[in-house]
Amino acid sequence: MKHLKRSKSDKTSGLPSLLIRDAHIWTKNDTTRGSILVEHGKIRRIARNITERADEEILARRLLVLPGLVDGHVHLRDMKLSYKEDFTTGTAAAAAGGFTSVIDMPNSLPPTDSAERLRERAERASGKILVNVGFHAAAIDDQDAASAMKSAGAFSMKLYLPSPIAPLDIDDDKVVVQVLNAAKQASLLLTVHAEDATKLPMTGEIRTFAELVRLRRGNAETSAVRRILRLQRPIGCRVHFCHVSLPSSLSAISNRSSSRMSSEVTPHHTLLSQNHVKRLGWKAWMLPPLRPRKDTRKLFRAMKIGIPTIMATDHAPHTVEEKARTPRKSSPGIPGLETALPLMLTMVNKGKLSLGRLVSLLSTNPAKVFDLRSKGRLDNGADGDLVLVDLKKRGRIDPDKFFSKAHYSPFEGWKTQGAIHTTIVNGLVVYREGEITGEPGSGRVLKSGRHE
Repeated sequence: MKHLKRSKSDKTSGLPSLLIRDAHIWTKNDTTRGSILVEHGKIRRIARNITERADEEILARRLLVLPGLVDGHVHLRDMKLSYKEDFTTGTAAAAAGGFTSVIDMPNSLPPTDSAERLRERAERASGKILVNVGFHAAAIDDQDAASAMKSAGAFSMKLYLPSPIAPLDIDDDKVVVQVLNAAKQASLLLTVHAEDATKLPMTGEIRTFAELVRLRRGNAETSAVRRILRLQRPIGCRVHFCHVSLPSSLSAISNRSSSRMSSEVTPHHTLLSQNHVKRLGWKAWMLPPLRPRKDTRKLFRAMKIGIPTIMATDHAPHTVEEKARTPRKSSPGIPGLETALPLMLTMVNKGKLSLGRLVSLLSTNPAKVFDLRSKGRLDNGADGDLVLVDLKKRGRIDPDKFFSKAHYSPFEGWKTQGAIHTTIVNGLVVYREGEITGEPGSGRVLKSGRHE
């Protein structure tokens, strides 16, 4: 990787100062022309003209500055799954996609199912990451263990209903209630993969991916969402529904009208449908699966008007060998960190999505959901996490150029308008015009409840 040459650095923090001059800057509701000075890794000043000099300056006349993107749902693999992805390649992909903070899911190997495992994973990540990284932990029903994971910095407990990461009798409502209570007592968010395993096809020959997707019907998601909503009501813990794939599920969650509920959609569930599975096979195989086109369109419209809280990539890299198997044996999941922003900027350029909604989905709201108080905004004192984008630049999705180890995508060949020019993490330029310019260790390990 190419490294950025730095001049003198800030004596207090060891970080160089950075000045972005004459850019289009996203404010709370619109863009304004101006400059941004970053010192000590924080935004010090935003003004029309800034006369101070900095260690590094970027003249950004044709660029738009957005708050760095926050992805609350990624699988960075590493450890015994390093052959799929590791902390450096995964966070390089994040930087190339404009994401300055990501939160890693616990279905790693070994799984992140205890405070000790979480600390071990965080220690391994430290020094290897190019963007900021936090960690989710596996859902458990022990309150003391949940509190210990919270103290270790976990951002949530992840409840994977089809097959729990930590051993749980998930068919028993009493066990799920214990999980909900453990989350409540530990002041932990509960993130949920909502699919009811009893509604999923477990036997029978399946010859094509299209058949596999059709059989994994939406009633599994509908049943699971209703169950969690029913069990959560008397407990009142915070629940976040991951990668919701049906508009009816979004409606059920939003109808609860509670600040204790949040929901997430993905680029693939809002832009792709079952029709793509027929053509692309394993490249379009993920969980939850892609839905019929009518549902995809409704989901996109719901996203456009603000019903889901956030968008996440569910970046889930596998090797091509693991993917290109028979439908029953193919590993579900696709890489998404390097495609999400170009795809959504294209929707903005086409007039299908407002820029304000894009910023809310990918930056402001994820920072709120996961309590990253100094991120997701461009304000004095906020973290110096920014992404500079060129709204006019045209491109094409090319998986061969991914920094991720997963060189495949259902979006391969899609034309885009809007590209990531520069990604800045803690005031350091880590990605610029197709190259990683930062060093592993540029990012910080994030811990829930700790704000710098």
